[in-house]
Amino acid sequence: MTPEFLADNELHTQIQYRLIEQISESERRYRELVENLREIVFKCDKTGNLTLLNKAWTLTLGYSASECLNRPMDDYLHAEDRELWLNFLTQMYTQQDLACWELRFHHKNTEIIWLELSARSEAQGEISGSLTNITDRKRAQAALKEANAALQMRIEQLRVENRERKQTEATLVQSREQLKEQKQQLEATLQELRQTQSKLIHAEKMSSLGQLVAGIAHEINNPINFIYGNIIHANEYIQDLLDLVCLYQQQYCAPVKEIQEKIKNIELNYLLADLPRLMSSMQMGADRISEIVLSLRNFSRLDEAEIKPVDIHEGINSTLMILQSRLKGANNHIPIQIIKEYGELPQVECYAGQLNQVFMNLLSNAIDAVVSRCQSEAIDGEYYQGVQERDRELSFTPMIEIHTEVAGDRYIVIRIIDNGIGMTEVTRRRIFDPFFTTKPVGKGTGLGLAISYQIVVEKHGGLLECSSEVDKGTEFLIKLPLGLSY
Repeated sequence: MTPEFLADNELHTQIQYRLIEQISESERRYRELVENLREIVFKCDKTGNLTLLNKAWTLTLGYSASECLNRPMDDYLHAEDRELWLNFLTQMYTQQDLACWELRFHHKNTEIIWLELSARSEAQGEISGSLTNITDRKRAQAALKEANAALQMRIEQLRVENRERKQTEATLVQSREQLKEQKQQLEATLQELRQTQSKLIHAEKMSSLGQLVAGIAHEINNPINFIYGNIIHANEYIQDLLDLVCLYQQQYCAPVKEIQEKIKNIELNYLLADLPRLMSSMQMGADRISEIVLSLRNFSRLDEAEIKPVDIHEGINSTLMILQSRLKGANNHIPIQIIKEYGELPQVECYAGQLNQVFMNLLSNAIDAVVSRCQSEAIDGEYYQGVQERDRELSFTPMIEIHTEVAGDRYIVIRIIDNGIGMTEVTRRRIFDPFFTTKPVGKGTGLGLAISYQIVVEKHGGLLECSSEVDKGTEFLIKLPLGLSY
């Protein structure tokens, strides 16, 4: 053999080794990815015996993968779904198209788990696919169906009652005076029903908002905790590496040419100076996200008892955090200053979630009032800080003040004061009436302050008052007992 042939043969052998290593690494990464998926990944043979399972199988159904391999999948299926699975296997023998089914499985603790099956047949006759947990969705659908049935039953009952009431009214009408009185009663009842319906709709929206906020906070909490917990260690590791680089520079003042070119290309001095600042910025961002998540959880309070002692300042601060975009001046609006003068308040026994709704309504109205005054005082009625309006100055500083203090031994007082557009005395007297609003059509329901009044006065036995002056501002005063037993 010639030297050239031997060299080519050795090169070919090295290429084969590298390809084998790359294929092994790809397989390892693929297995690791499959193992860490949230969905169950499985394979089974023609008869339905399981040949591959990832960790999600154990996390979802409680069975270990080792005890389930080489066993039929229908051993873990609900009895009513086994025939469906067998029909599925029969269909997969004759086609390779992707198929989706919804099946019920038995958890190890006997709980019923709904899984959505997505699978296709392989060329070797095996079946591979995934199982996605849809139990929550199925339960929600069942609850919705039950609620709709109850609602339809209630509607039918109301219809029957309405027909009976009309029949009774027809028999009782004997004179025009009686007819007039009944008409007035019906109008009052209709108005009350409208108010009750609107309040229920508003309460449901606020409840849905609280659930949405709590869900978002829960989903964000886990990844940010991971980032927040590891960024400290990452900062230490990077600082150690930077110290090592500096030590190398001190001990080896004349590195080889390749190292000098690399230092020049990556701008090492700038990197050493900027990397700590970059890590500091990331730390600040993680801190900020943690604060936002905490504020969202405090605002929703879905994981707490309905009545409990709470820190009122915590609820106000959480509401301000949620309204931060409007306070900072989104869409080039002038930012609104918040002045907080908090007294030393004890914890107050109350419906915390409902009080947060009151703070949200009052602070949102205060922001609207301040924005309206800014718009009315700005030149040409425009309320923007664009390039051409930077020299414009308002005759006042947009501001909202929040004061808290203890009143006597049994009450606390919260005052929310804005320097907005204010309101007339006629308007002030009607602001707590249901459906009364000064906002344009489509931008206000007239229920926010009415429901706030109901929460403070009727639910908590407190006091909600308003004082206002046109073009000066408005003050809302909330007086709450320290406990609902007072």
